[in-house]
Amino acid sequence: MHFKLKTAGKLVNTRVLTSAALATAAMIALAFTPQLAHADWTKTFVIEWIEQASYYGAPAGIIDPGTDCPRGTNPEPNWVQMLINAGYTKEQAEWIRNPANPERSAVTGNPKMAFRGKNFASVYKDPETYPDPGIYEVEGKIGEGIDLDGSAKTGFTSPKGEKGVDNEFYRALGCWKTFRAPPRLSSGGQTVNDPMREGSWTMLIVVHGKGKDPMNDNKVTVGLYPSADKMVKSGDGKVVEDYTFAIQPNAKYEGIFQAKIKNGRITSNYPVDMMMRDPSPGAVRTGLDIQRARIDFTLNPDGSLQGYLGGYRPWAPVYFGWASFGQVNEVLTWVDLPAVWYAMKRHADFSPTGPRGEKTHISFALRVDALPAFVTVPDGSVLVSEVRSYKQAAIAQTQPTAPPANRLTRSSPN
Repeated sequence: MHFKLKTAGKLVNTRVLTSAALATAAMIALAFTPQLAHADWTKTFVIEWIEQASYYGAPAGIIDPGTDCPRGTNPEPNWVQMLINAGYTKEQAEWIRNPANPERSAVTGNPKMAFRGKNFASVYKDPETYPDPGIYEVEGKIGEGIDLDGSAKTGFTSPKGEKGVDNEFYRALGCWKTFRAPPRLSSGGQTVNDPMREGSWTMLIVVHGKGKDPMNDNKVTVGLYPSADKMVKSGDGKVVEDYTFAIQPNAKYEGIFQAKIKNGRITSNYPVDMMMRDPSPGAVRTGLDIQRARIDFTLNPDGSLQGYLGGYRPWAPVYFGWASFGQVNEVLTWVDLPAVWYAMKRHADFSPTGPRGEKTHISFALRVDALPAFVTVPDGSVLVSEVRSYKQAAIAQTQPTAPPANRLTRSSPN
């Protein structure tokens, strides 16, 4: 059987051998091929939803109390009092917040809201010029994610009862209504995934094994890659499976894991450092650096894949990403932004320079949902049959090409 590949479209069968020809070919192959104890296999997916892994412990409602957040979500700040505390008079504070103030934009608010730090410094640029206003933090014992440090004594207990889940990002910010909601319903998750599903960016997963049983294999490699091809949605807005996507080589964005599968659960053997496009709401678009990343995925009976990608991420860019939108993010998400800075700093639990280094990173996890898809090599010529790095291919594409030796230039002699 021969396939003609069409990027971002259904695979089209262009030549089908007859049953007799297939049977004959199979008999010949069996006669001359050594009987191996294993056979390579490959499963490929497109990520159709990715969001911060936040366990939701309320019976209903975003702001209501629950086992995760007994006091509910962080309440809306008193904006006028906040400005008074910063040194403004009551009249000045009320005028800054007054919709009739010509300095106030319907889109970005009043820029003076930034200047509430010490000596009226901008808290968006320097949050530590402002005292920690506090934020409701997760008080529950259940959390989603991955055991990153190998210790059952640290972190949360998973919804399935597994100990040692490391997700301090969730502990710090899980009661902020940006992230608090059942899966796929948080405002932060929807802010990120809606444009992804409309075609602004695409991520692929390739799983390759060496064993006879794809549900139980000790020699598995998993690759995470970007693609320039857009997902296709049906009339009801759902992403359609079994469309074709070409891997897009990228000099930075790529993750390759050595793993194993047991009863359909894929877990990485050891951590790796990787980068990917940052799917966080408000993220600074310089890429997400994940230190000591791990995966914990499950192959579902319907062919889909679900699970977690976790590790330690820099926490300061999260704050500055949100602060770049200023007062709008504060008002819409009910937060005094410096509280986000202090909460992440307080719960940061990793230093790339060693245990005694500054804790510049915080444990976190992304919840991943992926659908079966056809994935090709970058030029679209064939389906992928292995997991490999394409970083060098991306670097080569950016290198200038030397002119032919016999090509005349302005400085060439006649």
